[in-house]
Amino acid sequence: MILILLILSLLPTALILFYIYRKDKYEQEPLGLLLKAFGLGALSAICVIIFSSIIPIELNTGNHFVNSFITAFFAAAIPEELCKFLFLYWLIWENQNFSERFDGIIYAVFVSLGFATLENILFVFGYGFGTGIVRAITAVPAHALFGVAMGYYFSYAKFLPEYKNKYITLSLCVPIALHGVYDFIVFSDILVLVFIGFVVFLWVQGFKKIKKMSSDFYFQGIPANEVLEYLDMQSDNVSVPNPPPLPPIPSYLRNWQEVTPQLFENEKHAILEKYSDALLETSDGLVTVGLVANGNYQWLLHLTYARNYRKQKAQLRIYVIEPNLNELVAISNEIPYIKTDLSGQYYLDVAPQNQPSGASAIDNALLWIDMFEKWVNEEIELNEFIIN
Repeated sequence: MILILLILSLLPTALILFYIYRKDKYEQEPLGLLLKAFGLGALSAICVIIFSSIIPIELNTGNHFVNSFITAFFAAAIPEELCKFLFLYWLIWENQNFSERFDGIIYAVFVSLGFATLENILFVFGYGFGTGIVRAITAVPAHALFGVAMGYYFSYAKFLPEYKNKYITLSLCVPIALHGVYDFIVFSDILVLVFIGFVVFLWVQGFKKIKKMSSDFYFQGIPANEVLEYLDMQSDNVSVPNPPPLPPIPSYLRNWQEVTPQLFENEKHAILEKYSDALLETSDGLVTVGLVANGNYQWLLHLTYARNYRKQKAQLRIYVIEPNLNELVAISNEIPYIKTDLSGQYYLDVAPQNQPSGASAIDNALLWIDMFEKWVNEEIELNEFIIN
């Protein structure tokens, strides 16, 4: 009987971990580090148990729903997700194996399921087979989905460092909110249909995040040598009589303009229609647009698209080559719309939030230039730099 209960406690965890591990298509994580994440998750459960025994939550409000809310959030969701988050951050934030966006989800799910497994063992051995069956299809997957949400935003914080604070906050607050609502519905005995509806919502949102982060468009980058290898393979086969058909290039080795050529044509057309003198180039898989803009001075701009450009603001950057933007920042480090990339180079973050495109980014860059020249001439103040 003990063996059956143990298998029942561990089986849902094993199945979910296997699924998540298989979704890591590019560079699978070291098994030792994943086991460490799982172990830290179990340790976080022990920390919560100790914390709860030292600082018990008093429930004397006299209202069932208020008591349920306090228990759900302050006795469960907040301490549990906070402990998981702290261990996750400590383990992988500076780790070199945290190299792809999907990695955040993998490690967060391993930490979450380490917690859920120890918790599940305690519940199953304490309450029996029936509890194990119910938790196998509800609580354990729920913990995994809370982990998906945590890892999703955790990766954004890592790979979009200019928005780190925003996404770190979401990485902690979103799973707390999901966990708290889940437990509140359970503790307050709300209609079963509400619980089922929320569980469906968790699954749908979780799978969307997994699909998005594991997709080809979120691969961190394509090494130049791998691209050249495939180009060489194609050119070598041209001189061979009746060459065999080439195997398709794996999608994670393809850039956005190859995966979505129509989007590339639309971008190119929109830019050249407005800026006929612009020079659009594709080199080493990267798309750049060079443009000379004339104001009171002559400006040389370079628009760059990220390798995985998919109509997202953060993936469009405009570098000011002449005059050198790094030197302009030295004049005042408070000039709006200037950010720093991972290599320490300054760029203009002027692509619009809604419907960003290369053409709209250039439009806004020209507005920025006009405002900068007015500021230099003391016609406006820095707080009047506003781009809609």
